[in-house]
Amino acid sequence: MPTLQFWTNCALAATVWVGTLAQRTTSREDSGTPAPINLITPPGPIVDSATYVAPAQPKYDYVDVIHKSYLFYWAQRSGKLPYQRLAWRSDSCLDCRGQYGEDLSGGWYEAANTMKWGGPFGFTAFQLAWNVLEYGDALKQVNEYKESIDWVRQGAEYLLNVYSKNATHERLVGVYGVSAVGATDIDFGYFGPPEEYLQWVPLNFGRRAFYCEGSATLNKGCSDIAGDYASALAAASLALKPVDEAFAARCLEMAKTIYDFAMRYLNSYNASVFDDFGWANYKQWYPSYGYYDELSLASVLLHLATNDATYLTQSQQHLAKIDGYSEYSWSDKGIAAAILLHKLTKDAALATTIRTFFTAWLPGGKVKRTPRGLVFYMQWGALRYATNVAFIALVHADFLEKNAGDQAFVTQLRNFAVQQINYILGDCGRSWIPGFGENYPKLPYHKGSYNAYIDYPMRGQSNNVIGDDFLTSTTPNRFILYGALVGGPEATDAYVDNRQNYEYTEVTQDYNAAFTGALAGLVSLYGPSKFKTASDCELDLGWKHPNATKQPTYPAGDCYHTCQPCAPGTTTAPGGQTGATGSSSTPGSGTAAKSGAFGVFNTQVWTSVGVAVLVVVLSVWVIL
Repeated sequence: MPTLQFWTNCALAATVWVGTLAQRTTSREDSGTPAPINLITPPGPIVDSATYVAPAQPKYDYVDVIHKSYLFYWAQRSGKLPYQRLAWRSDSCLDCRGQYGEDLSGGWYEAANTMKWGGPFGFTAFQLAWNVLEYGDALKQVNEYKESIDWVRQGAEYLLNVYSKNATHERLVGVYGVSAVGATDIDFGYFGPPEEYLQWVPLNFGRRAFYCEGSATLNKGCSDIAGDYASALAAASLALKPVDEAFAARCLEMAKTIYDFAMRYLNSYNASVFDDFGWANYKQWYPSYGYYDELSLASVLLHLATNDATYLTQSQQHLAKIDGYSEYSWSDKGIAAAILLHKLTKDAALATTIRTFFTAWLPGGKVKRTPRGLVFYMQWGALRYATNVAFIALVHADFLEKNAGDQAFVTQLRNFAVQQINYILGDCGRSWIPGFGENYPKLPYHKGSYNAYIDYPMRGQSNNVIGDDFLTSTTPNRFILYGALVGGPEATDAYVDNRQNYEYTEVTQDYNAAFTGALAGLVSLYGPSKFKTASDCELDLGWKHPNATKQPTYPAGDCYHTCQPCAPGTTTAPGGQTGATGSSSTPGSGTAAKSGAFGVFNTQVWTSVGVAVLVVVLSVWVIL
């Protein structure tokens, strides 16, 4: 989140589109944003988190939320669509190219804007793959595996195009898009749909790519971004290998290439050499705090994908150089690397480090709680931090349980994860997910669902006027932004449902990534047989709008997109993939769905790992 000094110095703070100037960051400082008016406090009960016990039966339909969370990514999708899932989103960014001919049309957009920032994109692509690797079996049994795999591939296809080289130089796309030029907002000053971006963008300023570069005489490396890309591609290679071995091999080779680039030109995009105007806002809103966490995560994933012990050693060496970590986010991935290394080595020092991290987040720890039970790390993206830690808590708990770990600690971790996800879905007295539950947000900070290409009442007017309407109007978004996780409340649980106070209502790619994985983890925990499969059947995806084009025709037996019943004993996913729905699991005490690809792969690898792990002493920040 922007610092107080940033806001003080921001000359555009008085303009009518002030709400677009600060697209999130995970700075470890408060934003300094003035207290909003019309705070709404959810009506849920005050709770004592120390005595919280997860319900024996699933309280919410986690599968329905997974289904809708993937719909959010359809709202963000860039490039040529394989089919039109949402009536209000179509092809966009088709002409998006880098200066060296790279096809940058694919992937997805960051948040309300159409930016593709390297680090957060790489983190999101990695996390979507990790979800599958940990909980792929559970996703199969509830008919969400094919969709999850498609999103892993969507991210990987974009990342396969970000690296290029010639005889003397290597290049990596670090940022795609222009957020601002000097004091003039470009992408952030555009309030229309992605499909019409070039027609109405301020100053008629088109998109462009900004690069990390390296040569014999130049070190403009970005080991932080490159590490994220390598992590995403290595994880994608593992997740996609069972369904497309050839494509997975391409991902792995590019992961190795980009990791080598990161190691050859050790540097951060925070360095002064990154002085192009396209880097200014990225450095302001997504500052780097180092690159060893990204390199550690990338190298342990490369070890998992190759079984090359060199990568394992390098991962341990990178992790030993980290001063400490207190969160799991796009910015700080040290704890993820530690958890994966611990899975491989069962090292006692790593076990202590991991336990210390989680202890700070559990009841009585250093991270504060709201009255209704949300673990509150900071206001900007408060729910995102809670769900990120919920995911890794479930992953670590599963590992401990399978390896005769501390069962009391396993229970604590699972209680934590269930409490955080259930808070978001309704335990606090409201839902924080558009299109799900009671009193969900109606005005998320998202331009395309308010001004869509099929419903854009102010089309052609000035961006100032359109921006003022977007920010200040109390008109709900014209299309439901299903599944998006909004930023969330302040420390009192209070919330503002408007688009001007966007620190509460903003949505973005990384918010939903580990959230989706945590939901899958809870499906695995309770047992997939406790849930119905979800579909688009009764969702309002905009197809009744008078300007909507023809809705896609889906094949017979498609119970994912339509109201058709699934065949007995099976579920038919998009593309015809089937998966068993039955399970003998019983909630709370029964057998959960078996682990995903990491569980299977690690079983084969752990027995062959005979290396000594460096003793890593990591301290957890004191959360004030």
